[in-house]
Amino acid sequence: MSLETAKKIYKKILTLVEKDKDILNFDLSALKETARCHLDYLELKEVYGLDIGNKSLAGYNYISVDEFRKISYIGEKYNNRISWSVDGRQPNNERLFFVSFPTGPFIFGDGDIFDKDYPVEFFQKFFSELITFKPDYSDIANKTLYWKIENAKEIFNSFNDILKKYYDLNKEDIKQRRIKKMEAELEKLKSQK
Repeated sequence: MSLETAKKIYKKILTLVEKDKDILNFDLSALKETARCHLDYLELKEVYGLDIGNKSLAGYNYISVDEFRKISYIGEKYNNRISWSVDGRQPNNERLFFVSFPTGPFIFGDGDIFDKDYPVEFFQKFFSELITFKPDYSDIANKTLYWKIENAKEIFNSFNDILKKYYDLNKEDIKQRRIKKMEAELEKLKSQK
């Protein structure tokens, strides 16, 4: 269903329901919210090229696409901001797509939860590649990059392939990190008396 078709259908439905809302036994505001979310999903897909699946049906102010990708309105009106904007600029009540890695290099770490390595250099290669997509705002301290929704199509549609590429590269990197760690332990053992 196209965005324009959906708008027409929802307008008809809501006009009809609004007319007889006093005799109907359901929440009109919930119907309006569902329509708004569905239209939002269609707009993101058709206008901006971001196919987020059915995630938008849960809300439109904040959409969690997956573990790392989010869409949200940011600015004073929405009572939120970028924590540590690299250049000090803040969005002016803008809708942004962003990728965030709160645990940083741990996403590529090897080991169990209490003994996981922290491959800073490897993560930095990955993060630097994401920066090549020219984010509109950056919060390097919190490892978060932001794009205005109209500038997000390329990074949105490339992100999973980039992440997969680095997960695949990480397999060899983990092996090399394990070798270094074992060699260091072996040297330590050899030097003990």
